[in-house]
Amino acid sequence: MIDKHFSIFADNKNMKKIIIISIILAVFTQVSAADYQYQYFNKTHKYVPFSDYIPRIRIHWKTVPHYVEDFYKLYGMKLYYNENSLRKNIYYLQHALNSKFRHPSKTLVKVESKKEYKKYRKLLFMHINLLIMKNILKIATRYDKKRIYFHDITFAEDISKSLEIAKKYYKDAIPYWNQAKKYATAASKIKITTELSNFESERFRIKTKDLDYKRIINNHIKKIDIKQKKLNSFLKNSR
Repeated sequence: MIDKHFSIFADNKNMKKIIIISIILAVFTQVSAADYQYQYFNKTHKYVPFSDYIPRIRIHWKTVPHYVEDFYKLYGMKLYYNENSLRKNIYYLQHALNSKFRHPSKTLVKVESKKEYKKYRKLLFMHINLLIMKNILKIATRYDKKRIYFHDITFAEDISKSLEIAKKYYKDAIPYWNQAKKYATAASKIKITTELSNFESERFRIKTKDLDYKRIINNHIKKIDIKQKKLNSFLKNSR
């Protein structure tokens, strides 16, 4: 009798487990079915919800740089920087110039019209060219020697080579200044003001010739030529 009652109790316990599992499976199936996007496979329903379309297929841009703004945001100037930091900045910014802009809803500042978005792009390209130019100039100054002294004759050849490297970098910076001027001129033709206030100030200074890096760079190159002549005279007198 005891064995019989125990068997019935065990059977009831197993039955309860089966019922509970069945209920869970039924609920899960209903939830899955409710969440199942039938319209994706329905020939009569050609569209998908906008909220499903955008975030899931374009989430990658949030973690990997794709657009002009993404590479621009990677730019950073430390308080104490070296040549490697400068080259890294130039690398990111050059990639920015060869990338597409973000969608107007994802810009760095709010834009409310096509004209404003057009000027935003011109200003950003102007500013990026200026940053590349400034970073190249910073590299150039690392090889440039401000003054030549009489005792520099000991290292005249090395100093001369260093000045040639500086001169090359000064010349490499000029095309980026020319591009910055081109975009500043194009942006100035769009008679609206964006929220990129610092960029707008740069544009105005370029337009009014208050900011003229071509003159600054040419002055650096002329000074290098003078220093080279001085070094050459040292070398001639030492022979």
